[in-house]
Amino acid sequence: MAQAMTDGHGIRFRRQRRLKIRATLDMTALIDIVLNLLIFFMLGATFATQFPVTIKTAEAHGPVVYEEKDLSITLAYDGTIYVNEEKATGLDEVSRILAETYAQRPDMTVVIRPDGRIESARLIEVLGLVNNAGIRHCTIAARPAR
Repeated sequence: MAQAMTDGHGIRFRRQRRLKIRATLDMTALIDIVLNLLIFFMLGATFATQFPVTIKTAEAHGPVVYEEKDLSITLAYDGTIYVNEEKATGLDEVSRILAETYAQRPDMTVVIRPDGRIESARLIEVLGLVNNAGIRHCTIAARPAR
């Protein structure tokens, strides 16, 4: 509290209050680090690839990993072949698209999505086309086993 004092000449002075120093935690740096970590993990996350062509894929045991793809080939049960969700007229067109895409990106990855009800001969034909185009990174999509 401030107390009134005199200097001997009748002038009153007030004693100054001493300001207390309070320790506080600055949250700015902590918030900055948390936001940077959030952004890092959001950008570094691999998201599940969604395909608009609906098929019944086969089940397979193994790790659930979604790889990045440059090109997807979907083999439907009715014999239709889709390349990047666009209907292909036949295996010749698929072969041409694979060759053109490989010429632009030799390190490309192809994901083949066979319907679980198709004959394995069709899948082997498409794998042969991928191999003939020179593509070395190819995966076959399947549902994780329950």
